Amino acid sequence: MRLLPHLTKLTAPTRRCLHAAARPHDPSYRAGHDCPRLQLTLRDGTERDYLLDDPGGCPRPEAPYVAYDPYVHLAYILARQGRDADWLARFVDLPLPAAQRIAEAAALTTADV
Repeated sequence: MRLLPHLTKLTAPTRRCLHAAARPHDPSYRAGHDCPRLQLTLRDGTERDYLLDDPGGCPRPEAPYVAYDPYVHLAYILARQGRDADWLARFVDLPLPAAQRIAEAAALTTADV
């Protein structure tokens, strides 16, 4: 999946909220930053926390209880660009409830930016 990091750079919004570690001198960023994540149930039927962003851009992605799935990341990127949950479920091959939760999180993130 070498294309995903390049796709992320090409499709990232122009104004993106940086992590706390990127600008520690800025008081508007909280010190105990948590990377964006969601509790999702995917194909295996187990509910767990999934990172929504690339773990390479997160200051603390190594938490043992957080999983990274490139399809969840791709769905999050596409949802931030305005794709709806039904389309995400078909295109990225995710369960519809997971795609709906990702689309809701993306809508909240886009509204904050």
